[in-house]
Amino acid sequence: MLVPHNNNNSQIGSHKQQVLTAIVQAKQNGLSDDEIKVHVREALSSSMVNYAEAVLQQINFQTKLSRPVVEFDLEFLFQVIYSSVMTGASDEEILSICAEYCTLNQYEFVRYALEYIHINRVPSEWEQSNIHQKAVQIADSSPIEDLFQYIDSIKNIYLKQIGYEVVQENLYKLFLTHKPTHVFIDLANKTKDSFIKKYCYRTAVLVARITGKEIDLQLTGDGSTINEPKFLESKASTKEIIHSQISTMEQAGILLVDTLEDFSIHAKYVDAKTGPTFNRIKVKLGRGVSYKKVEDIGNDLVQQLGEELSLKVAPMVSVVPGGVVFDIPRLDRQFAYFRDYITFDGEPDVHSVSIPGGVDVDGTYVEIPLYSDNVTHILGGGRTRGGKSQFEKAAILYLVRRYPPSLVRLALSDVKRVTFGKFDGLPHLVAPVARDAESTANLLDYLVEEMELRYQEFERHSSIETIAQYNLRFVPGIIMPRIVCLIDECFDLLSDDNYCDRIESALMKLLAKAGGAGIHVLLYTQRPDKNVIDPLIRSNFPAKTAFVTTRPEDSCIILGDDKDKRAVYLLGYGDFLYKTTEVVRLQALYVADDEDPEYFKQLLIDAKNQDDSYTAWESGLDFDEFVASLSGEGSSHDKGKSKATAVTKTKQLKTDFEGSFHFNVQLDESAKNSILNLHQKGYQLDEIVKAVFNLSRHDGRSYKKFRNVVEEFLNSLQGGEGDDI
Repeated sequence: MLVPHNNNNSQIGSHKQQVLTAIVQAKQNGLSDDEIKVHVREALSSSMVNYAEAVLQQINFQTKLSRPVVEFDLEFLFQVIYSSVMTGASDEEILSICAEYCTLNQYEFVRYALEYIHINRVPSEWEQSNIHQKAVQIADSSPIEDLFQYIDSIKNIYLKQIGYEVVQENLYKLFLTHKPTHVFIDLANKTKDSFIKKYCYRTAVLVARITGKEIDLQLTGDGSTINEPKFLESKASTKEIIHSQISTMEQAGILLVDTLEDFSIHAKYVDAKTGPTFNRIKVKLGRGVSYKKVEDIGNDLVQQLGEELSLKVAPMVSVVPGGVVFDIPRLDRQFAYFRDYITFDGEPDVHSVSIPGGVDVDGTYVEIPLYSDNVTHILGGGRTRGGKSQFEKAAILYLVRRYPPSLVRLALSDVKRVTFGKFDGLPHLVAPVARDAESTANLLDYLVEEMELRYQEFERHSSIETIAQYNLRFVPGIIMPRIVCLIDECFDLLSDDNYCDRIESALMKLLAKAGGAGIHVLLYTQRPDKNVIDPLIRSNFPAKTAFVTTRPEDSCIILGDDKDKRAVYLLGYGDFLYKTTEVVRLQALYVADDEDPEYFKQLLIDAKNQDDSYTAWESGLDFDEFVASLSGEGSSHDKGKSKATAVTKTKQLKTDFEGSFHFNVQLDESAKNSILNLHQKGYQLDEIVKAVFNLSRHDGRSYKKFRNVVEEFLNSLQGGEGDDI
């Protein structure tokens, strides 16, 4: 019985039972609560109406308690919430839905997840511009205290930082009007924001210095020294006046070591560095202290040192030679602009083709040498607004402006159609920018053909095995240009049912040996799904560039290490990990083609019009004719112009002998080299057949025949020709 009734009065009890039965029946018939209340108020007395409404409330309460509850995976729940926030759903809508379908524990998780997302998500450029514009309007039309209140209402740390910059500019304006010290102290007392307080206090200290008045330096909150700006009339001195380090880096390091001691982690402070994106504190762990004890301590440090070190997000923790480093995010992070680090003076080095990497924690500019055996090909990825597209554009812009077409050529694929379109029409392109899976497959097959022709050229000259050796011998008379193939969003390509096999096959062949021929593959994606990007493809990239990821497993896939989840802790907007023989954290260069389009356009004009005094080696392979031959469109006299390739040979074998087992397989030198290369890397027989001949177990007898031939070839080498391996 939902509502107790008085058994002493059987008539009233019977009436209540009838009302209860009628309400239950009405609910089962689909009537809403409002409809039921209308009928109750028309038919019953006021006392029974109250009883009926109480019955309705308790039925609804009992229904909620007895409804089936789905136990959602928390990672899935977080992703759904993040997607909802990014599409503009309000917190009230999200919480209302989650209250209906989640358990109480999950509902609490949703509340904390919402707060975390609002604070830490990377905002769009439109949001940043809007916040800056509104902050400037408030500062221009209202007292500076109103600006303080507006910034206090902003949750997101990146948007808050934009507001802080406007505060700094306006405090500097007040400073130049010779306001007395007490004005800035009063302003500090009117805000709860610790950063704005310190900006005000530090300005007050500087005013006192200039006017010769005494003031307690501890007002700055850390006792640190403030230097007078060199140029008081320069706008650039704003940050010099009010730039705030929560504490000196040495003090922060000592505080960190003391906190680690509280967790029974013995360590000694070594040193600290300040980079454009983060401050790095290095400590040396005590003897017997395992790195695993500090590997995942980031969230604990946010809890313990959040206020002292201004930690809003967990710092990245890494092992470096001689210690462990903690990367503390800077709220006043700086962008590394392309034009500030790149110059095009002097002649390019024909033997050392590189692309921009970024700026390390020391402020040192780092290049990525494509000619190095530790690079050759690069796998990269990261979520939206991680800085991946800017990194790609910086690489292309540098290559086309630094090197003429005789030294470097480009093969670009952009299925999103928004990143590489600006580079169409450059003389460096071997083909128009590929914008779908079919044109990308054609482009990659073309590069495989080009690779084979280059190795044929090497065979004509004794002792030449690589492009580096070729160019050392023949420069300056002739030079073999390097080809950089940059593919954006490979996930969409490798998910295409019609062209996936062709693309995978071509990629495997290029990754296996194209580096020596001067063809470099840079493969990028937002979603590095392990079920889409074949492990054989991922394992052949010697270099990795991991931008911020949403999931820890994405970090592991990009970096090629099941335990390396550090890309989750990156800060977006070009903050990335560059991995070769070691892992380096860099801030990628920002091209700013949207902020300074004239500079960007001028570099493209210079790239098109630059002097090209070199004589390039030509394979004689025309892209349009090659594509026509793939589709059978070439005329009979055109067919003699293109030479046989591994791609066309494999296709012919599969076509001519499909369904028949009575054929002989002859391995040419190219196939033998590929088989040996993969065998030395530890590939299994079925993996070698897939990579070299594009055959799998699904191809039946043809696969078995090729597999037996490969096995016999390897056995013959092991039996008496081991020197050839």
